[in-house]
Amino acid sequence: MEENNCDKNFGSEHMPRPENLIFSRDSIVAVYTVLCVLMEMRLRLGLEAMLEYLEKYVSIIGAHNPQMKNAVTTALKNINVDKIYREIEEHG
Repeated sequence: MEENNCDKNFGSEHMPRPENLIFSRDSIVAVYTVLCVLMEMRLRLGLEAMLEYLEKYVSIIGAHNPQMKNAVTTALKNINVDKIYREIEEHG
């Protein structure tokens, strides 16, 4: 069975903090928790279940917070997800 890597220190040499993402002290616990929940869901229920949950949850949050959804949609236009992925793969 695959090991859940959420016990690694974010920001350490094992998991460097991506410079292109903004993490405040107030939000890092929430972000880390959500990522660990998704990893645990993938381990227990499989990738498809995790992706279905992710898509539905994002849809629900966006529907209940249209201003936030619009702000995030705008921000995503300026974020290079390919670069973010490559950066984390280089340190993986």
